[in-house]
Amino acid sequence: MSPRTGRRGGDSRTRDDIRDAARELFARHGFDGTSLRAIAGHAGVDVALIPYYFTNKRGLFVAAMALPLDPAELVSAAAAGPRDQLGTRIAMTFLTTWEGETTGPPLRAFLRSAVTDEATAQSFGEFLSAEMLPVAAEQFGIGTDTVRAVGGLLFGIATMRYLIGAPAFTAQSADELCASVGPQLQAIIDQPH
Repeated sequence: MSPRTGRRGGDSRTRDDIRDAARELFARHGFDGTSLRAIAGHAGVDVALIPYYFTNKRGLFVAAMALPLDPAELVSAAAAGPRDQLGTRIAMTFLTTWEGETTGPPLRAFLRSAVTDEATAQSFGEFLSAEMLPVAAEQFGIGTDTVRAVGGLLFGIATMRYLIGAPAFTAQSADELCASVGPQLQAIIDQPH
């Protein structure tokens, strides 16, 4: 008789068990150092259940870190449209997400956690580098160095506006900030390489 694969019979906690195991292993070993097989073993499930519940490692990381959405979806949304307006779309997508009623509070909580918890910071940094940087470079049609510059500017703004609360960043509305940051991002994007 072959071993049974798929969902555990009668166990409605399987998804939660996988997510909890992933959270623990990502914190212990980082994003790069954690395999799907290790997560499945830690959760006591067949590795085939991970794509069933979470699609891929990125989806599992998003769930494990309690992010309100997959950042790849934001990249795709910002990428759609004329290239000469990409900087403004990136700024608008980023700020709208951080200002959103359902997305903003969990993102701000995650940012606080990443700043204060070394394991979270390491895992998130590896996730951004291994998963999101290549996705953004491909979707935006720009080089890796340019994506790093754009990401650095955006996360600097998030830190100053949502974590530190610096008046120079909080005094403007999201629309006003987008109007000033969008052209700066576009200048970075358009810079010859």
